[in-house]
Amino acid sequence: MTGVAEIFCCGNFGFLGQRNTDDDPRQLLPERVVNVFHEMGRETEIRGEQAGGGLVVATNRDNQTVFVGKKVVNKKRDNLTKSLETAFAAERRRAALAGIKPLESTVMGVWHYRFGTSGPPAVLETHWHEWMSARQASIWQFLDGEWVHQYKNVNYRITHNGDFDAWTLFDRSIGNTELGWWLERVLHTPNHARGDSPKIAGMMDLLVTQGMWDASVRLAYQLAIAPSIESAFGGQKPAVDAPNTAPSPQAIGNWAATFENIFVLYRKLLAAPDSPACSQYFCRLEHDILQATTNDSSMSQWSWQRRVTFVRTAIHAFFHNDLYFATKTFMSRAEGSFGLVTVSTLDEGRLVLSAQGQPMSIGFNWQDGYMVYASEPAAVDAVLLNLPESYRLDLDQKMGEIAMVTAKDIAIYSMSQKCEVPQSDLKDRWISMADHPYLPHVKYPENDTIDPIAADCREIPPILAEIRLLWQNSASLDRQSADYLVQLFCEKAHKFEQKRQKMVRAGLTGHMQQLPSVDLLVTGVENSLWLGERFAQDLKIVFPWLNVRVISSNEVLQQLQHDFSSLQLGKDSIVLAITQSGQTFPTVQAINTFDQLYRQDIIGELFILTGELSSFLGSRAIQPKHSNTVRHNIFVNGSGRRTSEPATIAVAAAQHTLTELLLYLAKQVKHHFPDSSPFGMTLTQESLAALDKMKDDFLDINVVQIMGTTPTGNTIETAIRRTLIAGGRTWALHILETPLAWGIHALYVAITVGWAIPFGHTIPLAKTILALIVWAAHIPQDALFLGIVNPVVSLIDIAIYIFGSWLWTLGLRYFQGRQLLARIGKRTLVIGDVPWVSKLLKSYVSKLFSLSYGIASLEVHGANPEDDLLHDFGHRVVRGTLLFLGVPDGRRGQKQKHQENAAIMTGKQADGVRNIDVGPEVVVMGTNPEIARKGFSSAIVLEGNDEYFYFRNAAFYFKDQNAEDQKELIEDLRESRFGAFERLLASYVFFWALAKKVASFPFLRYQHWKSQSRTKIMTTAAPVAGMSVETPKQLYQPGRDDKPEAVISD
Repeated sequence: MTGVAEIFCCGNFGFLGQRNTDDDPRQLLPERVVNVFHEMGRETEIRGEQAGGGLVVATNRDNQTVFVGKKVVNKKRDNLTKSLETAFAAERRRAALAGIKPLESTVMGVWHYRFGTSGPPAVLETHWHEWMSARQASIWQFLDGEWVHQYKNVNYRITHNGDFDAWTLFDRSIGNTELGWWLERVLHTPNHARGDSPKIAGMMDLLVTQGMWDASVRLAYQLAIAPSIESAFGGQKPAVDAPNTAPSPQAIGNWAATFENIFVLYRKLLAAPDSPACSQYFCRLEHDILQATTNDSSMSQWSWQRRVTFVRTAIHAFFHNDLYFATKTFMSRAEGSFGLVTVSTLDEGRLVLSAQGQPMSIGFNWQDGYMVYASEPAAVDAVLLNLPESYRLDLDQKMGEIAMVTAKDIAIYSMSQKCEVPQSDLKDRWISMADHPYLPHVKYPENDTIDPIAADCREIPPILAEIRLLWQNSASLDRQSADYLVQLFCEKAHKFEQKRQKMVRAGLTGHMQQLPSVDLLVTGVENSLWLGERFAQDLKIVFPWLNVRVISSNEVLQQLQHDFSSLQLGKDSIVLAITQSGQTFPTVQAINTFDQLYRQDIIGELFILTGELSSFLGSRAIQPKHSNTVRHNIFVNGSGRRTSEPATIAVAAAQHTLTELLLYLAKQVKHHFPDSSPFGMTLTQESLAALDKMKDDFLDINVVQIMGTTPTGNTIETAIRRTLIAGGRTWALHILETPLAWGIHALYVAITVGWAIPFGHTIPLAKTILALIVWAAHIPQDALFLGIVNPVVSLIDIAIYIFGSWLWTLGLRYFQGRQLLARIGKRTLVIGDVPWVSKLLKSYVSKLFSLSYGIASLEVHGANPEDDLLHDFGHRVVRGTLLFLGVPDGRRGQKQKHQENAAIMTGKQADGVRNIDVGPEVVVMGTNPEIARKGFSSAIVLEGNDEYFYFRNAAFYFKDQNAEDQKELIEDLRESRFGAFERLLASYVFFWALAKKVASFPFLRYQHWKSQSRTKIMTTAAPVAGMSVETPKQLYQPGRDDKPEAVISD
């Protein structure tokens, strides 16, 4: 795939260990391993929860190694880990009843979770994958110093995270679709799966040939004799309906018999096949087989040289092509990204794990004799963290590595170096799970599976307070990285000042702010990108002449591949990549590429901001360029790993970390340049001190009141939090009115019509009321009055049955005090605030309702009330549209006054779109009490530290003539770093209360903290594929002498 077709988010994980004496001999997977599965499965769910599969290696009644596996497609609102284990446990029990037993000394479990868009979720497309089913095959194995022949069960299965685009065959790249057709012909086995991964399983059937003469000659024919891929299609272009002209199983069997008959004569002489003494016997074996081919009617037609190549290839394949070698062969010619696991019934105690463009973490518990692996490093950490003699090693996904593992051993092959990695080189790569220096920063909060969002919100005040303390500690990771960044900024400032002075002397003062290369490039996707955009804008407020660009990681990948010069990066350009998980595919690919460019001195430095430091413990991206140096280039926001898809604490922690970074940069640069204005900086020390005071008051007062938790973690009751929750629950009534009205009407129909079952007649409402009146008033049944009224009453009852749901809805609205004549049906929510807040909230609320039922759901949009809200939604406002507006505080400055007026005017204009005198329901939120008097449906006034810093007496804070300019800068930063952030946090509480009430409605309950697919992060092309960076050519262009060009290739 090229990144424009399919997107996959998948996760591998598994266990390989020694069987313990206390393991139940009746269980194919001991209970302790099932517990490991649950731990690792919970962590892997964020990579996709649409479908999953698992397998265990066992033995049958004939003592043959077999796979026992199960695959499931997860139901929309089920948990995949629980669903898979329920089905897999039943499959294991059925296998045990059929005589399948555990392996004597080893326990192996392999699992995979999948999300894919190559087609609807289906068991056929779910991993594990196999191409050829299990079959009995003639096997030669070298055991106890001799060659032993036996018939064994042969089966290969794979799990794969990534994209398999093509494989190099016949000196050209063959796409995976054509490769699948070719495999069907060569292996004489059809496969109906549409995805790319099943083709990898087919390649294992082709490439694993050790000890099997038929498989060896089959492979040798394709590598040495077949002239092209078309030769398997009758000379035609590969197509699904083309003929099959690959060698038939009978022909392959005849060739194999020729080889085997001569091998049998030499098998005792080849008792030590790897020793130099056997080389002469290999030559004689090759010679005799060549002679025998002249007697074969088909082989004798080939040229002598082709027969030599064919025989040598087959002999080599027979002796060497085990699962490990076959995987290396496959990966050496494969195009795409691979987190690949290959397993074979012929290697019951070994797994082969591969990483190229996809992560693969491997962990060993040497003390207890087992290993675990996972695409998600956190899954390995969940099992091994804080255990003695436990270590983790991350395969190098940038350069490509393949590992062969047993329960207590590992061998790694480097694809870039084309050799085994010496154990001495691996020594420095092992990450201790008990005493690694970074482990205090690796956080795994306890999972609240009932309401993770509420738990995350409660932790926001303590986490933000902890971040503040860490930034006060000069030895913390963030401060060390910030000091390094300050050093780079100061060096850039010196260079900038020198260039500026040259321009001034040359009379080019009008151009002194226009430097050709980017000083700081910020990249990320979704939440990380939006936070980065606001940070970059604020950095420009502090340093107006700093050249800062913000580009999404996907766009960065495209420009790196096709138009590197457009990034305008120079030798001293700095990159800041923001990724909460450290696993988001486009950002990780960009990080790997930028790190390569840094090591080649093409850019200045790469910095990373993450919430999950564990993802980078084994990464080259935080390793120094030179072995005798230390590299401080990572910021940790302190939130740790969070499994809730609607992000709250991760966003809050990242936003506050960027605030601390911004203020620290400003203070330190000002300290280094007390008498000048680096990058046009005009903020004074007094102004920075005022911002620090605002920050402290914001954390100690505003955040605490909104979230209802103190910095020490104690829960408190606050008026504003109660208001927010009440407001959210009120809006929840709008969404729940439809199912509630339907329920009332269904009960009404059931009672009035069902009355006929025991009593023989119905009791419709109007008719029953009339009957009661007649009875109470003693009106005769034959009264003329009744003859006139009865038809009318019947029509009323018909109307009640037809329009009952609508009538009950009106009744509910009346008694609940809500808009009476708003449209009935699914509500539309439009969130209006500054761009970064509206985008974050749109994503947040959308995810809150991703599993809601259609009868009680919400359509969510977001826009900027100062720009595009009316243009996008003014024509779509209807009765009952929910408009949620965040309003900046106009009391703080002229700019904020304009912003406030614009937001209020937008609300007024939307409110003016009415029908039958009913319009949208507009809720405004801000810190200015005046918004409550603007005539909107409701106003939420956030009361915090607003009285502390209005600068009514500016001279008290500022001693120079630029007090008003300073105040304007401070208020700009105050609004973006604290004001908008305050509205974001309050909105989190408001919409959480809304979703919580909807998700708790009887018969319509759902988990509001997750989605159906559970793709919290995109772990493969999303949508842009990764790339490799070749050794750059230093192409200098006129006028851009500080920007060398890099040659990037797919």
